[in-house]
Amino acid sequence: MSDDPQRTYPNRTWVVPLATTLMIGYGVILYGFSIYATDQAAGADFSATTLSLGYGGSVFVGGLLALPIGHIADRHGVRVIVGTGALLGGLGLIGFAMSHQPWQVIATWWLLLGPAQAMTYYEPVFVAIDQWASPQDRARTLATVTLIGGLAGIVFIPLIAWLVTVVDWRVAVAVLGLSLLVFGGSTAMVALPGGTWREAPNRTIRPRKLMTALIHDHRFLLYTLALMASLLVIQGVIAHRVARFEESGFPLATIAFWAAVASAMSLPGRWVAPRLAERLGATRVQAATALVVAASVALMVDGTSQAGMATHFFLFGLAFGAMVPLRAMVMSQWFSGPGYGSIMGAQWTATILIGATGPLLIGVIRDTSGGYSASFAVFSAVLFGAAMAMVASGRARPGTPIAGDSRTGHPSS
Repeated sequence: MSDDPQRTYPNRTWVVPLATTLMIGYGVILYGFSIYATDQAAGADFSATTLSLGYGGSVFVGGLLALPIGHIADRHGVRVIVGTGALLGGLGLIGFAMSHQPWQVIATWWLLLGPAQAMTYYEPVFVAIDQWASPQDRARTLATVTLIGGLAGIVFIPLIAWLVTVVDWRVAVAVLGLSLLVFGGSTAMVALPGGTWREAPNRTIRPRKLMTALIHDHRFLLYTLALMASLLVIQGVIAHRVARFEESGFPLATIAFWAAVASAMSLPGRWVAPRLAERLGATRVQAATALVVAASVALMVDGTSQAGMATHFFLFGLAFGAMVPLRAMVMSQWFSGPGYGSIMGAQWTATILIGATGPLLIGVIRDTSGGYSASFAVFSAVLFGAAMAMVASGRARPGTPIAGDSRTGHPSS
């Protein structure tokens, strides 16, 4: 469905509250876990296997729920999804804080925090932007939301690390869960528009018809394969880069400093990339950023030079930040309409289930080859291939138009 020029969009008062809820969700769940798993926190009470199984399972649960949540967002809007996600996330962290048995940890992460991730992370936010921001304002809105979301690690990693040193980790986690529940719930009830702001909210697409159309859309397939490869590499690099440089003899404090630099460097990319995409084409800009990430991964093959390590973190942070909003730019250009949430959900389910295997693959290659060099050489090449697929997807012709989408019949990127 093409956007109606007569259509009235809600004002922008929802943007900052929604982005802040996103930041808190990422901060207290994703970035918080890196602190919860330490010996100063839950790592003192539970094994690394239990904590990893709990968190890893929650990621898979969130991925599996992306499609049904996207379908709900198409029909009913994002307001209830965000409010429910904040409730589940808050209760999940409070439940985690109260856990004393391994099965309790796994249950709270899988049953509460997994669904919370699917409801408070970027997927529903991208759908909200497609529904509530005008086409002329989407790039600016994406830049604003991803910039605020990018503050999660910078704000919450030191905050949570400080909290677990001054109070018991269980108290700290419960307080963080309560903050998500209260702020996210308030945002949903007060700041977010109701409904989808579509003229025809009931014009949803049957899942079978949707999947058939997507399977025959070459640009969607090429782009999704590129996303799978990209996420696989990024997940693997983030999980193993500290160990890689530690193996090369660098002090942990030095590595942590450069990791913080990488987080800070992601902020300019989040702001600039959507604006560049408007001028140069989203798939072209995303392919360029993927090539920069590939170059940064290639610097990990040797991994013994301090200058090489610093350059890796600098380039990786800058390009990773730019990649975050570009998927929404591409997909909104191609599929904006009543089925956008379902399409994004289907794509993300496939992408995250493949991408989540990245850390395991790097570990297997490392163990069989005796070091990290081969792992990162392979992953750099994989990301180069992903960049080429992104370029090809921008040049491919669309498949059969899906009823209600905004495709014009020509590549838009």
